[in-house]
Amino acid sequence: MKVLLIDPPIKVWELMGDCCAPPLGLAYIAAVLEQHDIPVELIHCNGMGVTWKDLPEIIRRASPDIVGTGAMTPMFSDAVKLVRMAKEVDPGITTVVGGSHVTFTYEDTLKEIPEIDIIVRGEGEETIVDLVKCLETDSHLKDVKGIAYRDNGNITATERRPPVDLNSLPLPAYHLLPMEKYHFEFLEEFSTIITSRGCPFSCTFCSEWDFWGRPWRARNPESVGEELEIVNKKYKRKSVWFGDDCFNVDYNHIKSICEQIAERDLDVQWFYQGRADFLIKYKDLLPLMRKTGNVMTQIGVEASTDEELDVLNKGVTVDQIKEAVRLMTEHDIVSQGLIIIGTFDDTVESILHKINYMKSLQVDFPIFTMFTPFPGSKVYEQARKERLIEDFDFNHFDMAYCVMPTRELSRTELFRWYGECHREHYSDPLQILIGLLSKNRFKRAIWRHMFRYGLKQAVRMYLKRGKYRL
Repeated sequence: MKVLLIDPPIKVWELMGDCCAPPLGLAYIAAVLEQHDIPVELIHCNGMGVTWKDLPEIIRRASPDIVGTGAMTPMFSDAVKLVRMAKEVDPGITTVVGGSHVTFTYEDTLKEIPEIDIIVRGEGEETIVDLVKCLETDSHLKDVKGIAYRDNGNITATERRPPVDLNSLPLPAYHLLPMEKYHFEFLEEFSTIITSRGCPFSCTFCSEWDFWGRPWRARNPESVGEELEIVNKKYKRKSVWFGDDCFNVDYNHIKSICEQIAERDLDVQWFYQGRADFLIKYKDLLPLMRKTGNVMTQIGVEASTDEELDVLNKGVTVDQIKEAVRLMTEHDIVSQGLIIIGTFDDTVESILHKINYMKSLQVDFPIFTMFTPFPGSKVYEQARKERLIEDFDFNHFDMAYCVMPTRELSRTELFRWYGECHREHYSDPLQILIGLLSKNRFKRAIWRHMFRYGLKQAVRMYLKRGKYRL
């Protein structure tokens, strides 16, 4: 039984700029299938230059028994387009879709999209192997943990699979990918790695902690070091994004990975997403982190008051965020802070407070994200209950588009203030000049990118200024 994994042509989130990163999720799935001697082919359309027009012939030529893909919420329509295409090529193909979006919407998805045969809920590595073996032997799907499917017209979900032991997994199947093609705007030699899965916290706006399950799990540092060495020395990738939901949870995990980078003499610059409180707690590691290539850290600022941080169940304080930014500046680590606009109780006054707060923080790169009710999150449940969501087009659930009003502001007003946030921070001639003339080479490069992004946002806001007039 042959499996064809496809990451379809997708539009990259505008904030990311000219970005092309390896599809790690599918690369892990491919590696596990190879480990079990199951024939597999992996097509990364963006990396391989494959268009929608090319795909039918690729599917026809591969002649797979199974076509599999994964999708986050804003890319879900691409997954749907892909499985429909696969069924047009050969109605006998079994289509399988995984990822966070379908994990939490499997009932609606199976009701509305008949071309999807099976949904993988949660982590897919062990599930896909059991699923292939089940289909090969014509066994009953009820014995496969972690899936949802139709049984005589009724939607059935099997028991969720326990979290996988990350150290039991092979390294991603990089040999099936065009590694030389991956880049991130100004970083020509770019790749991604995950060193852990999950998050020990439960922010109301996030569903990833539920998708990956408890507890937070870390890979063996030696395995991470081996993968970094392959990526750096074999595939010549010098810029690495640690794509963990929260990289800096554990002191020894961070320290050991830094030591692996040093011991293996790797020429990498790396960046990650983490928490302000852990950054402070492990501040004595910052010199080692910087020395081994940590050039940028992204933290969730989220809100400008302790009260709103509590509502979001963030588990940090404004003072901790300020101290984390100060420490990054002290150690010449570029700081990137994400703050949410359009929360349920946001007003003009609270948004102005957020704008001024981000200025006072002096974070190098403030990123304003639109409050988005992702399926699986507590925010989604509350927004559905209060009937606040006005736009259910999942293409727009990208944290840059307004899909619901606040209790006081319309989507039109929110859209205008979202543009104002960017204008305030990326249209200031003095800030632009300071950024472009920074002694930090990495910071200069990001400022060039963010300046272009700010201009694009300003034009976008102007051209679409009437879009939210309801």
